Amino acid sequence: MPWLADLVQSSEGSLDVLPVQCLCEFLLHDAADEPASAEEEEEGESKEQKAKKRQRQQKQRQLLGRLQDLLLGPRADEQTTCEVLDYFLRRLGSSQVASRVLAMKGLSLVLSEGSLRDGEDKDPPLEEDSGDSDTLQGYQWLLRDLPRLPLFDSVKTSTALALQQAIHMETDPQTISAYLVYLSQHTPAEEQGQHSDLALDVARLIVERSTVMSHLFSKRSRSPESDAVLLALLSIFSRYVQRMRTSKEGEEVYSWSESQDQVFLRWSSGETATMHILVVHAMVILLTLGPPRAGDGEFRALLDIWFPEKKPLPTAFLVDTSEEALLLPDWLKLRMIRSEVPRLVDAALQDLEPQQLLLFVQSFGIPVSSMSKLLQYLDQAVAHDPQTLEQNIMDKNYMAHLVEVQHERGASGGQTFHSLLTASLPARRDSTEVPKPKSSPEPPPGQGRTRAVTQVRALGPEDDLAGMLLQIFPLSPGPRWQGSSARPVALALQQALGQELARVRQGSPEVTGIAVRLLQAIATLLSSPHGGALVMSMHRHHFLACPLMRQLCQYQRCVPQDTGFSSLFLKVLMQILQWLDSPAVEAGPLQAQLKLFAAQYSARRRISDVRSGFLHLAESLSFRGDPEVVSSTIRAVVATLRSGEGCDVEPELVSKVLRGLVQARSPHLEELLAALFSSPSAFPASGPVAVVSALLLQEEEEPPAAGKQDADSCSPEAVRLGACSGLLVDWLEMLDPEVVSSCPDLQQRLLFSRSKGKGHPGPQVPSFRPYLLALLTHQSNWSTLHQCIRVLLGKSREQRLDPSASLDFLWACIHVPRIWQGRDQRTPQKRREELVLRVQAPELIGLVELILAEAETRSQDGDTGACSLLQARLPLLLSCCRSDDESIRKVTAHLTSCIQQRGDSALGKRCRDLLVQLYLQRPELRVPVPEVLLHSEGAAGSSVCKLDGLIHRFITLLADTSDSRASENRVADANMACRKLAVAHPLLLLRHLPMVAALLHGRTHLNFQEFRQQNHLTFFLHVLGVLELLQPQVFQSEHQGALWDCLLSFIRLLLNYRKSSRHLAPFISKFVHFTHKYITCNPPAAVAFLQKHSDVLHDLSFDSSDLVMLKSLLAGLSLPSRAGRADRGPDEGGDGEQPGLLPGREGAAGQTVLGVPGNGGNQPCPSVCILGSRPHPGTLMPRW
Repeated sequence: MPWLADLVQSSEGSLDVLPVQCLCEFLLHDAADEPASAEEEEEGESKEQKAKKRQRQQKQRQLLGRLQDLLLGPRADEQTTCEVLDYFLRRLGSSQVASRVLAMKGLSLVLSEGSLRDGEDKDPPLEEDSGDSDTLQGYQWLLRDLPRLPLFDSVKTSTALALQQAIHMETDPQTISAYLVYLSQHTPAEEQGQHSDLALDVARLIVERSTVMSHLFSKRSRSPESDAVLLALLSIFSRYVQRMRTSKEGEEVYSWSESQDQVFLRWSSGETATMHILVVHAMVILLTLGPPRAGDGEFRALLDIWFPEKKPLPTAFLVDTSEEALLLPDWLKLRMIRSEVPRLVDAALQDLEPQQLLLFVQSFGIPVSSMSKLLQYLDQAVAHDPQTLEQNIMDKNYMAHLVEVQHERGASGGQTFHSLLTASLPARRDSTEVPKPKSSPEPPPGQGRTRAVTQVRALGPEDDLAGMLLQIFPLSPGPRWQGSSARPVALALQQALGQELARVRQGSPEVTGIAVRLLQAIATLLSSPHGGALVMSMHRHHFLACPLMRQLCQYQRCVPQDTGFSSLFLKVLMQILQWLDSPAVEAGPLQAQLKLFAAQYSARRRISDVRSGFLHLAESLSFRGDPEVVSSTIRAVVATLRSGEGCDVEPELVSKVLRGLVQARSPHLEELLAALFSSPSAFPASGPVAVVSALLLQEEEEPPAAGKQDADSCSPEAVRLGACSGLLVDWLEMLDPEVVSSCPDLQQRLLFSRSKGKGHPGPQVPSFRPYLLALLTHQSNWSTLHQCIRVLLGKSREQRLDPSASLDFLWACIHVPRIWQGRDQRTPQKRREELVLRVQAPELIGLVELILAEAETRSQDGDTGACSLLQARLPLLLSCCRSDDESIRKVTAHLTSCIQQRGDSALGKRCRDLLVQLYLQRPELRVPVPEVLLHSEGAAGSSVCKLDGLIHRFITLLADTSDSRASENRVADANMACRKLAVAHPLLLLRHLPMVAALLHGRTHLNFQEFRQQNHLTFFLHVLGVLELLQPQVFQSEHQGALWDCLLSFIRLLLNYRKSSRHLAPFISKFVHFTHKYITCNPPAAVAFLQKHSDVLHDLSFDSSDLVMLKSLLAGLSLPSRAGRADRGPDEGGDGEQPGLLPGREGAAGQTVLGVPGNGGNQPCPSVCILGSRPHPGTLMPRW
């Protein structure tokens, strides 16, 4: 920063006026340039450069002196000390190495020079710090000089927090060591939260940064630095544990938390504590390092806390669920076993499962003493439950060799475990019980005895395979016969068969004929009188017979052209099964395996071509055949398809088989689909797409009745795809990326058809449909998309289309991101929206029908839900009609005709709601307002109107009470605009009637002179005039609350200023006319309001006897006036039952005849008529 150097240079002799942050930054800047300056000096500098360098060094010394004076001088205060240190300490946690190094260098300059300035000797501190490692001498600014600051107590907390953050970013082990030593010596433990944060930060360092920890403690026995760090860590955790533990029994000392990492610990002595699980793991890891050389007091204390002698370990519980937590996971137990602390090893080996013991014994890096204990525990497991232990051993040969290697290392124990392993292994080469084969070579000298276990003899042409079979399966084994003697011979046969099978698969002509000779030997023995005994021996020793028969079956599959071998193999299978199917023989693995081989072989023989295989599959699936037979038939069909053989299978047959496989949840469905669709001759070009689409369409069919499901289990109605739908969708995407290009009619039904299942309230939408619609919009070209749009919106569209899916597709076509790729994203403000869908005017009618159908089918909560759906789809309709007023006129004309045809039906209401929403967005196209909108409801609480802001501005101007000339002109203009809106667009103005009512409040509390001068009376007159123009829509029930609010404000005006009725005569006249019109249009609501406030009207009539219009209004009310009426307010209407205005009806000559009490209430009274002058049409004056 060049400006910083100029700033400091210009402040010569007045550095105290600069902020300490500028001084610190300039000091760091000079410190970063020092190495470059030294190199330049070595190369030779000019006199000018040397002079500038000396001047810079002098300035640096002044800066350093200034900063040291702020920290160590007599004027040092808490604020400056915190500012200076905070500037450097914040950089210690930077993610950049250079920034961290500069911060440490700056701290070293600022803090280390202060000791010389105070005249203190440096030798005593070295003796005091002699316990630290010599390698930490470069950090004496932290360990020695920083604590000696006069105001160290004020910065101790911030320093600790900065170092806690720095240990997670620092990568230098020595620097981390110095930070840990400092934190152990100067921990701000005044608050428990700070102590817990410190313990958690250090625990994360130990557990998560394993590379740093392994570098610190890899050579701890020879590194004093590692010893000092270990002491520091033990000190931190020892004080933390002592603080967290409590000895109060029965007292709840923890609070419930939402974090699952917090555990509640309880010791057998009754002490409890709540800690983070990482803190516990970190302390155990420290204990695995062993005690430090300098002193093991804190190590022993922690060891006694977590692993007490002859006492149970502490138990842990999750704080949020109170479930018991796993305190020592397997990875931590393995570290404990690898440690050299006997108590940790014993604790890790307690209550281990057999599989855990087997896992640990195979791990590396375990000391001999720990391995001896592991082997002893394995011996105990053998004595306790040998069967469970044996089931968990995957390779006994390897485990036996491992135990022998550990014995050679010097470990003891494990003899019982080793005997269990070797009991079923082949005999050793030095055993005399089994004769050594002639062809087996002698082991070379120096080879261990364990190599003889895995060595298998090689068979030659001269070997007697029949004799070897009798050796493996003895006809009459004596009591001294051992199964281990037959294993080497069986292994030799398996090895020879495996080698020959590998050559056959590779196409090598060098075949030794072991498989043929072995099969012939088995057939010869079975044909002999001892065939039954041989089969029983094979049945007893199925673990030797099954591998041999499996290899023979695999050889037969590899050479299907060898009919001789295949027929002989089938003959051998039938002969063995004939003996094993006897009722006296129990079922076993050999019998099950041979039955499977026989079924597969017979299925392959029955399949002459692919079509016959599909017929066989359809027959098996229809009658719920054996799954093994179905699987073998599928494999045969797949093999035939892959061989390139031509197939002529009807798509209907393929669909039937696939539906059966879906119902049976066969695991071979994907394999059959891959082979079927990969075969070029299986289908025509669109055949696979048609099959997959037909299968997916069954997801949309109605489920069958309960009694019909068993009749035809493979019908489309009876099969539900379930998890197989994902597989079919993937195939459909692979076969037809555009989704609808191969079979348009079928695939469009898949995407847009509507189905409603029985017993379900609404339409059943397949789970895969949104994904297919996304593929259609993202992967199809525009010609395909426009073709779909024509189908959805054309006149020949189907009536069973799903309106929601169709509308979602149209909306996605407009907003798909790929449309806007490569275009300018900063579009101009006056840009005209593009007609992406290119919807023609006749197709808009189809779009309207889809919107109405969706509102009708998906509205579950009445008119409110239907209206919200219409509002959500209105932007789509307007987008398709953008910049074309003629299109909107056609849409409105269609909706108007639908409303006239359907009347008050549900569909008619939906059409009226949509027309209202369209009118609110484009009101300029509906002048004058059609009759159907004048009687519609729902516009008041609908979505935002295009003119709402303008109308709001007009009403606000109308309520302005300023007395300036410009304000009067604005009020007049606003009044004219509102009156025009009331005549041309009453619905739009009625939406803001609550706002008008609210603006009438808070004005009648003034005296009448102020009320007139501040133009409040003018505002009331304007509002009343606008309300007169809004008749009769303003009297509808949906506006009743706002209208009553306005009338209540008028009543308050009449009550408060009744003595000034001469000035209120125009207002009262309009009010009476308006009230008469209200009674005529909505008698129940008008009567209810006037009855509640009749006393106010009587008071006004009593005070102003010349108000004939008011008396005319009161003549229609049958409520008598009461004394003291002048003292009542407009809101103090009676709550009891009062007689109301009697219903009127039209008499002769258009006169209104009122029913009179005492005359039956319904009979006309000829002597009581309301006549008189009529200042306004519809106003009737009484004459008694």
